[in-house]
Amino acid sequence: MTDAASAHPRAAGEGAWVMPLLALAPVAVVRLFIAELSAAWLVISVAFCVLSAGLLVAGWVTVGRHGMRGAAGWATCLLAHLSFAALSIMLFRG
Repeated sequence: MTDAASAHPRAAGEGAWVMPLLALAPVAVVRLFIAELSAAWLVISVAFCVLSAGLLVAGWVTVGRHGMRGAAGWATCLLAHLSFAALSIMLFRG
């Protein structure tokens, strides 16, 4: 494990996981305010989940190439993955 001072300049930090979280925000809003998803809302929600999954993969590619920077990066990573898992389960469970 490297600390923030000695990490590679392009190491993944909080920023690598913010975009997947932002991509999940519309899904969370739709799930909170719309009880029954119409076909259009379902397609939009699935598209944002797929976008978030792609951004999570991109974050892991950065971690694989350059490592992770600090505990805050790991905490944001955990938050992004838990949010993705919870919203995906809620979306596809019905």
